[in-house]
Parts: sequence; C-alpha cells; structure tokens
Amino acid sequence: MAVEWREHLAVGVARIDDQHKELFRRFSALMDAINQGKGPPEVLHVLNFLDDYTVTHFRDEEKTMAEYRYPHLALHREEHLQFCRDLEKLKTRITTEGFTQQNVLLTSRTLLRWLIQHICTTDKALADHMKGRARRVIAVPERPATILPKSPEPVPEPDPEEKKFPFYYEDDVTS
Repeated sequence: MAVEWREHLAVGVARIDDQHKELFRRFSALMDAINQGKGPPEVLHVLNFLDDYTVTHFRDEEKTMAEYRYPHLALHREEHLQFCRDLEKLKTRITTEGFTQQNVLLTSRTLLRWLIQHICTTDKALADHMKGRARRVIAVPERPATILPKSPEPVPEPDPEEKKFPFYYEDDVTS
C-alpha cells in the first residue's frame, strides 16, 4: 500500500504542511513494514516512531493555535487526544494479538483515514484562521454527512460529553 502525500492536502502553512508530509512518510514506513511481513517487534518500533512524531506535531500545532488565539483550540486538541488514545489501543492490540488481517485493516482505517480527514477539515480551518479567513466549525456526531443550513446565529459549542467527530465546516456542507 503506497501512502503518498498529495498536494490537495496542503493547508497553505509551510510549517504545518512539512510536518504533515513527515507524518505521511512515517505512515508509509509503517505500512511497508506490515506489507513486508515484518514481525510485531519491528512494526511496533515503526509505530512508536510514528507515535513520537505525532505527539511532537500535535504539541507544535496546539502551540500555534494558542499563539493565534484559535477559537476552536479545545475541539482541535480533543481530536488530537482521541487519536492518541486510539493509537495506544491499537498498539496494545498489536502487542497482544499480533498482526491479524483485522489489525492491519484497523491500522489503516484508524491512522490514515483519521489523518486525511483531520488535515482536510480541522487543520485547514486552523490554517484559514491563521491567514485571516476563518471558517465556522460545526461539530456533528459521527454519522453520514448532513447538509446543514447556514444560520446567522453562532453555532453553540458542543457538549463535551457528546461524541465530536467528524467536524464539518459550514461552507463545505452547504456549497
């Protein structure tokens, strides 16, 4: 499975785009290790390497959000925390069960799908804010996308106990 960076994923902020490219390189190394039949110790080593870089990237991104007074920092941080929790569960599962077909699919689904969705929505909104073109975040419980009407009233922040993924942006779902 070739995992390659595509330019449509660029958010337009060089520092963030460079880190995202590195995340894709590390994810590609992980998938190569899996596809080459490397044993769980080698795959876990690559997975830990990816994990370490993810933590660094998230920390840098959250620092940037604070510097730019990003209004959705808490929601963005929660996505990061959820990803870290999911990654930790995945690592535990691989350690105990090895690389079953289900665990390989789960790795791909959990990591790559999340990364692409996060970049295309949440990180692009951050980049827009940094460039002065803020979009309004709409948190939608996980289900198929629903077209939401534009509203002059501000969207209330979601209840922290509600499931907050995925995020959609008003201009994405109404255009």
